[in-house]
Amino acid sequence: MRLYSDEAFILEVGDLSDADRFVAFMTRERGTQRGAASGAKRRFSRYAGQFQPLAKVKVTWAEKEGRELVRLRSVELLRPAQKLLEDLEGILLACYLAELVLVFAPDSEENEVIFRLLDSTVVSLLAGADRNLAGRYFEVWMLRLAGIFPIPRECPECGGSLEAGAVLPPSADHLVCGRCGSGAGGMKVDSGVIDLLIKIHRTSLAELALIEHDPNQLARLERLAGAVRRAFLQHELKSYEVMQRTLG
Repeated sequence: MRLYSDEAFILEVGDLSDADRFVAFMTRERGTQRGAASGAKRRFSRYAGQFQPLAKVKVTWAEKEGRELVRLRSVELLRPAQKLLEDLEGILLACYLAELVLVFAPDSEENEVIFRLLDSTVVSLLAGADRNLAGRYFEVWMLRLAGIFPIPRECPECGGSLEAGAVLPPSADHLVCGRCGSGAGGMKVDSGVIDLLIKIHRTSLAELALIEHDPNQLARLERLAGAVRRAFLQHELKSYEVMQRTLG
């Protein structure tokens, strides 16, 4: 039995038994973990109020070889996410960001970059950043860190510039210029979306949040990121489907 303690973000909470809960969390030094919180469903549980989605916590857990789930020993709330969870839109966004981490971050592997990305995104959201912008920023970076999002630098087929626009082929694994992508039946990506992608790669969310962004441009970026995500996974994320059905 090994005991660990680290900062973490709560990603998912569910029922495990009559008294216990399943908890998934993202740690700074040991990546994503999935565990059991004994007695968490009881009325006077020591975990009461600790399992808010995207809350930052200090968690202590035990790992035993051969067990799929770790055993939580203690959870201390460091930064609540209550302000984000005050309305349905915020709850749905929190669940979507959490599922992106669960799907694309490797289990039990240190990933300081993803941890800092999640931390800075939550901080910006709690500070009042536009939720649409924050969602696009986070999903683009998560796909890029997973190695599946095409970076708009130059056409990989002819070396030409993508600044005037690009095409995402049906394979959805790279962007090509309009000339190389003509007749391929792919998704057209306008110059505004290319410019926004470059800004996301070069600029922090906190800085981007100071600038007003065109909602239509953000919507086009959302469609692009969704096409890349679905082509890679061969399905859509459940949280995204729920968010789309609920918010229209």
